[in-house]
Amino acid sequence: MSALLDEAIEQLRELPEDEQDAAADALFAYIASDERQYRLQPRQADEVRQIRRNLASGSTRLATEKEVTAARTHRR
Repeated sequence: MSALLDEAIEQLRELPEDEQDAAADALFAYIASDERQYRLQPRQADEVRQIRRNLASGSTRLATEKEVTAARTHRR
């Protein structure tokens, strides 16, 4: 098992059972799909991990639907 997958599974073990099941469903769907042809480069995987850590720590957040709509409207 890769270190990245091992890290992800360790984090999943801390989630409630229903969220673990949702993650398992997503993994099974991924395995069964053609999406496996798409792979992140190591640098990209590092960036994803950093973003997830920032989200978990509260040092960053995702945009709200209202903010996304406002940004799209502003660009036009």
